[in-house]
Amino acid sequence: MIVTDLYNKLLREFEGNQRSDLESAIQSDKRLSDLKEMAVEWGEEIANVQKWMQSKEYLTQEKMAKEFIKEVPEVIQKVEESFGAKLKGELRLSPSLMRFDGFAKYDLGNHTIWFGVDHPDAKREYLQALLSHELSHVYRDHQPRVWGHLGKPLNKVSRAEYLDAVSGHEHLISEGLATLNSQIVYPEIPIHVHHYYFPHEMQWCMEHFKEIDKAIRQCLKEDQNVWKFYEDDIIMPGSPSRTQYFWAAKILADWLPHKTGRSLPEAVVLAHGWPVTEFDCI
Repeated sequence: MIVTDLYNKLLREFEGNQRSDLESAIQSDKRLSDLKEMAVEWGEEIANVQKWMQSKEYLTQEKMAKEFIKEVPEVIQKVEESFGAKLKGELRLSPSLMRFDGFAKYDLGNHTIWFGVDHPDAKREYLQALLSHELSHVYRDHQPRVWGHLGKPLNKVSRAEYLDAVSGHEHLISEGLATLNSQIVYPEIPIHVHHYYFPHEMQWCMEHFKEIDKAIRQCLKEDQNVWKFYEDDIIMPGSPSRTQYFWAAKILADWLPHKTGRSLPEAVVLAHGWPVTEFDCI
């Protein structure tokens, strides 16, 4: 996997250029230009990002971000060792623009992961769990059987085709497997961090699994819009966001060892290569 450090590069541009020069420097670098375009899409201006990153309040985040960047090769190695394979694609270590922590974009058989190393809410354990989660998506999306129903080589599958092919069932399986794999790679990290929860949110999910299960299975029978569970209060007032991640991880953790006759870590690796039709638990 290619690792590109846009974070320190942008910091250097902030320190060394006036605004007009900064705009020119960004436009001359394809990846920085992509970052600026993403900021514009989200209604954020680079000038505001610069102001934040050069403020006194930002020093703690800068220290954490720079320390984690040094750790990134180790995280990639741990995930690759868990799968027994090298990962493809590019990991762009980036300022979060005060908007995102991490997401993977697939196009023509290749992944580009944007990873906001200085997200305001992020700590080291959170970043470890999140990056291992995103890298799990990269591994699954490069398994030919997962997208075999599209009837073409992976390097011919466009981003639009990929997004169209991500059904509600595939979303649940992919997020459930990625959540489990980050737990396997970093078992020392508290489980609520792997779900991006505060402890009380994790406790709520564990105490209300029946309600979550009923709501998601009903959704799958109807419009299959499982993405709505990204929102708070969908199950009932007080329910946290991303309950579909919690649900899918629990369902798969209970089902996979029985399905495969393997330990959970071994079964999770195997299941990353299965098409959605093999998951009769969801």
